[in-house]
Amino acid sequence: MQLKFTLITMALIISFLIPVSSYAKDIGLHFGASVFLGAASESYFHYQTKLGGIERILYGTIVGSVPGFMKEVFDSREDNNHFSGEQMAADVAGAFVGALIANFINNKVQINIEKNKKKTTISLSYRF
Repeated sequence: MQLKFTLITMALIISFLIPVSSYAKDIGLHFGASVFLGAASESYFHYQTKLGGIERILYGTIVGSVPGFMKEVFDSREDNNHFSGEQMAADVAGAFVGALIANFINNKVQINIEKNKKKTTISLSYRF
């Protein structure tokens, strides 16, 4: 419980480090896309590796931030454009929040897919 509280607190602190005025641009798009990428990455590591929770969140955050980093590098090569630390912070914060949420959900929800000759069954189980 202490670990979850610490991770949630870190996510909130990181999200408040992004200046409010920069939200007028495409910070929200960076954050939102990175939430999805961080969640997808953590889910992959959750089901395809034997990593612990902290490692899955860390790697999910890193992998979820890579597309945003690559976009910033490509943007900085254009005339009158530069690498935006604010957008990169939104990418990292979004990937972290996505990985954190996915870790919580993946630890509580189990998805089962069973297929036989006549039907396919998909079931969700929630651990209380």
